[in-house]
Amino acid sequence: MNIRLHGFLQFVCRGCNRWQGGLARLWLLLFSLLFVSTITLAQESTSTLPYAHRLFLNPAFTGLLSDYSITAGHRSQWTGVNGGYNTQWASGEYRFTQSKNGVGATVMADKAPAGGYQKIQAGLLYAYHAKLKEKLDLSAGMQVGYGSQKPSAGGLIFEDQLNSNGTVTNPTSEIFGLDRTSYLTLSGGLLLFTPQFWLGVSGHHLNNPKVGEMSASTAAPVLQFQTGYKFYVKSYFNRDRFEEISFIPTVSYTHQRSFNRLDATIYANITPVTLGLGATLLPGAKNTSIASTIQGIVGVTHKGFKIGYGYRHPLAASPVAIGPTHELVLSFEKVDYLKIFKRSGSDKKYNRISCPAF
Repeated sequence: MNIRLHGFLQFVCRGCNRWQGGLARLWLLLFSLLFVSTITLAQESTSTLPYAHRLFLNPAFTGLLSDYSITAGHRSQWTGVNGGYNTQWASGEYRFTQSKNGVGATVMADKAPAGGYQKIQAGLLYAYHAKLKEKLDLSAGMQVGYGSQKPSAGGLIFEDQLNSNGTVTNPTSEIFGLDRTSYLTLSGGLLLFTPQFWLGVSGHHLNNPKVGEMSASTAAPVLQFQTGYKFYVKSYFNRDRFEEISFIPTVSYTHQRSFNRLDATIYANITPVTLGLGATLLPGAKNTSIASTIQGIVGVTHKGFKIGYGYRHPLAASPVAIGPTHELVLSFEKVDYLKIFKRSGSDKKYNRISCPAF
């Protein structure tokens, strides 16, 4: 059994425990969530605030938005299904001011409720920044990560445990391989950017790591594209602080095996507030309304501190009430705006990428 699917099925089975309508309705529920799980199997954990966790998006972002930063976030996903599925992110980055190098570190943990599926992955990042022209830069980054994950059969209900009236009896005769597995994963990325535009490509799990005991339990490579453009309505310095009114439409595309996802969001920056509205679609898939979502973002920045909130909601009703997703992010960053915006020529060693902060 695929490890991710195994974790997701725990939600359904615990729900079925409370559903006394008989075997037919139990299997209807199981089939419905199985479909949703299948179309989400390929994807890694994705944030509603992707640019707040940009080091997970593309390692080439390391050191491009600040001199240094520390970020932490929490997401509660599918909150309508027995408490949902929780993810925590943490990352840090540092740019060497006298060179073109940046380094970073990331940690991510996934956990299903009530002691179900668990995963933790940590990585070290390096990026090199090169100025191609006065207003054109290139960043290349890589990440080496180490992960560990463990499924659980706790709370699962199988066919051989069900009586004709839907009640549950006896232990299952199913046999599982539920040992914890560890793996090494490699990622890389490139970013080409100007003061207002960026275009990026990144690959994760490039070494196709084995993440389970079965021969087919591998994490297929993930290919991602990111792009966006910042339209300035107004920008100025106020007491050595850069302030702006701007709009940033962004688009990202993810491909893994037969899975494809398209995310589009438009941000509005009115210093110190950021607002965003976006949508997620699955191109080429049938019944995409089940997995398609809309999301809203709000963030505030004050003296280097940032707090952001993201909300994601399914577009269409389905037999399984998976519920909305809530996400909170906190971070601190140090940015020398005078160096970025006022100095020019040979004294200016780098440009700051114009991507959103949330």
